[in-house]
This record gives sequence, structure tokens and C-alpha cells, in this order.
Amino acid sequence: METVLDFAEKKKLAAREVGLKLEGVSDAKQLERAKLDASGKFGLPQVIRNADVLNELGAEEKREFRLLLKTKRARSLSGVSVVAIMLKPISCPYHCAYCPTSDIAAKSYTGFEPAALRARRNDFDSFKQVSSRLKQFRAIGHSPEKCELIIMGGTFNSEPLDYQQSFVKGAYDAFNGFASDTLEQAIVANETAPNRIIGLTFETRPDWASPTQVMQLLEFGATRIELGVQSLDDTALIRVKRGHGVAESVSATRNVKNAFAKVGFHMMPGLFSTQENDVAMFEQLFSREDLRPDMLKIYPTLVMPGTELFELWKKGEFEPYREEIAAKVIARGKRFVPRYCRIMRVDRDIPSFKIADGVKKLNLREFVKKEMQDNGWKCECIRCREAGLASRFAKVDSGAVEMHRLDYTASGGKEIFLSFDTAEDYLVAFLRLRAFESESGVQCGVRELRVYGEQVAIGSREENALQHKSFGKRLLGEAERIAKEELDAEELLVTSGVGVREYYRKQGYALQTPWMVKRL
Repeated sequence: METVLDFAEKKKLAAREVGLKLEGVSDAKQLERAKLDASGKFGLPQVIRNADVLNELGAEEKREFRLLLKTKRARSLSGVSVVAIMLKPISCPYHCAYCPTSDIAAKSYTGFEPAALRARRNDFDSFKQVSSRLKQFRAIGHSPEKCELIIMGGTFNSEPLDYQQSFVKGAYDAFNGFASDTLEQAIVANETAPNRIIGLTFETRPDWASPTQVMQLLEFGATRIELGVQSLDDTALIRVKRGHGVAESVSATRNVKNAFAKVGFHMMPGLFSTQENDVAMFEQLFSREDLRPDMLKIYPTLVMPGTELFELWKKGEFEPYREEIAAKVIARGKRFVPRYCRIMRVDRDIPSFKIADGVKKLNLREFVKKEMQDNGWKCECIRCREAGLASRFAKVDSGAVEMHRLDYTASGGKEIFLSFDTAEDYLVAFLRLRAFESESGVQCGVRELRVYGEQVAIGSREENALQHKSFGKRLLGEAERIAKEELDAEELLVTSGVGVREYYRKQGYALQTPWMVKRL
């Protein structure tokens, strides 16, 4: 009878067999053939994984064959490795009618989403969650040197300050590979760590985003703040006991932008609304000067067991959108999304067995895409144009790019969206520049600088890659020119991920926490 040990040994032998043949393998099809042959030779019931082969290679071979063996390339095609971690269960003092509550996950999650499952396996410990995720990335051939950290669940900054500090410090320590004595030391260490946080996202509520509260998040290293706006209808917000109105969302949006951070909205079509009203809501998001988010996560309202909405649904007093209607509404809404906004998600990552009614299929984005194609509509959002993701399906010529400029007003300030685009309209790189008047004069800052394409190691260059080709440097130079010559700014602030501070120092910037600052 075969033992577990025998099986593990056969997997190793098969993986080594493939490793010996890699010199003659040039594409994924040939690699799959080699894995199939080796698995059959050693009597394995299933084909070995790329990660198994990687584990049996030496350091030099791993570097040589990393791209060939890398799985789930889409995870790093936007230029970073995303690490999502979750707060402890509950983590929110509010009781919204639609929100699931569980003792195995933070508020608004069920405990069965991928990030929640990882959090449970790691006792909701931030250090363990990050360490585990980095290990997973390496196992599938990724080099997570540039990481975007997302802290999910509940309302983070409603937690006691000591918990906030401890949770954030644990994450930094994991990226750094060692424990610092203080959070401040951990942040400084990450500036030159092997795994750097180039972006840090917090989720919170509009009524927890005052100027002081936003500044506290920036001092943790935040570069993006996602606001649970949910609806632009005060009546609907009252009905679901949200606890804030549209006015708070408007104020929070301005506070985040004036701190020179990125702002994302979570929106819930179908929340005591109609299809026409929801399409109008998407139009309002960008026609209203006091909104205009940089990013959107669209979460069609779901009916979850154990919520007040579930009780209303059982009584026939509420009916959510299902896939077909949700796709139609979102597709119609996407027509209004401008080139400066990125639609990050169009559905929740919740398993269908935890949903009583609503969108249960996890490929709603495909439904939306088909709806748009059938109607001849084109989405111009960042995600639909970014060069990294486009490279999976088409050749992206980084040698034929032009800089473009889009000016608009938002939240009482002037926004300038600079971008490098290819002739086919693929987005290679972009920068968000903001200026607004304060009591001390014009304030000017870069809220985001991003270069797309497959992640390239810090300090390295790859001939066919989009990163490290000076696109970012050229955008920053143009932003500095505009700030000085057109906006009469005396200095330029940059909200930089902690792990990117060294880059800005090389461009003449100095740290004035939480920003990098340069005199013009």
C-alpha cells in the first residue's frame, strides 16, 4: 500500500525530471507535456504543479526559468503583488441591515472568502497572514518585492488605537522579515526591505474619514482609502440603517483628496433602488464635482442569512438583482466611467452557498463584458485599458507611447491626470496631480504615480517589460513643471508608499511625514 511519504517522493522525482528538461522547453504547451510525461512515468494520479517543479530547482535555475514556471501571472500584471489581510472578527460598531456578522470573520465578511479563510488559518494575526501570503507567492514563481497591502474588514479606524498600531506593525514586520521595537522603526525598515509596501489601503466609512482620521491613516503609510459610500440616495441609506448620508461621503471624499491620497468608493446597486435609478447613480458619481472617485468597487446588493435584509426578503419586501439584471445595470453604468477611474471589482468574492439571493456566480465581470459588447459599448476605465492585463491577449508596444493630459475639477480642487498611452489606447503609466487653495496658499500634490506591466525586481531591467523604462520619471517631471509654471506652487508633495520613498529621494524629494516633499 502506497504511503503519503511514497507519494511525496514520487512528486519530487517527477518535478526533478521536468527540471532536467527545462532547457528544451520554450512555452507553456511544451511545459505541460513535460509535466504530463513525468507524472505518468512515476505513476502519479494527477499532473504535478509548476510550484512543485520550482521547489526542486536551484537558485540560479529559479531565476532562469521563473517566467516560464510562474502561475497566475495576472496577480502581478498590474505591476505589484497584492496582499490582502483581514481584521479580527466583528471590527465594526454599526449594524447595517445588509451586512453579515460572524464570529469567524470581520464585519461584512462571512469567513469563507479567500482572504477570510487565510485570516482564519492564521488566527487573524497580521504578521502570520502576510508571511503566509508571501510564501504562497514565492511558491508559484512570483517575486513579491513590490507589494500592495490591503487591510480588509469592518471599520479599521473605529478599533482602539493600540490594536490599529499593533496590527499595522505586525504587517510591516512580516514584509521586513524581522520584528522591530516600534511601528515607526518598522515603517523606516520597510523603505529598504526585500519586500516593500508600495501601496497601503484601508477600508473605512465616510463618517470615519475626518481630516484628523485621514491623517492618522496616512501616518500608518496609507496611499488609498476606500469609503463605503454604498448609495447616493439618503432614503435608502436611512432604510438600511447605514448611519450616515451622502453629505458625509462628499466631505470624506474631499478630506482624502486634500490629503493627496487616492479615494475608492464601494457602491451597492440594487439597494432599495431601481435599474434606472442605479444607472443614474453611476452617472452622478462622475457628473457631480463633489464626488468623482479614483476607483470603484461595485457590489450588487446580496441577501445574506442572518441579516435584517434577509428577514425583509423572506417577507417579500426586498428583491435583489440577479446576474442578468446586475450585468445590464453595471454595463449601462460603465459608459459614464471616465478614463481616470479604475473599476476594481464588479461583485463580492462570497461563495454562493452563503448567499440566499442575488448574484451567486463569480464571473459577473464576464456577463458585464458581454452585455457591453452586444450593445457596442466600450469601457474606458483604467482596468479595461491597462497595458499589463492587456498583454495577456495582445502585443503591447512600449516603444510607441504618447503622453496625454486630462484636466477636471473635483472636490473643490483641480485634478490633472497625466498618462502614457499606446496607439491602441493601452495605458502604460499615469499620474494624478491635485491642487487646491488653502489658508496658506496653493497646495499641490501627487496622489498616485503608477506604471503598469509585469512586476520587475527593484533595481532591475527586463527588455520586454514596461516597468523601469523611465515612464514614471517623465510623468513626475511633467507634474513638477505644471505645479511650478501653471499652478504657482512652491513645493510638490507626493503621497508615496513607504517602499517607494527611496525612489523619490533619488528624484530630489525629502521625507516630511507622511509625504515626500520637493521645493520647486
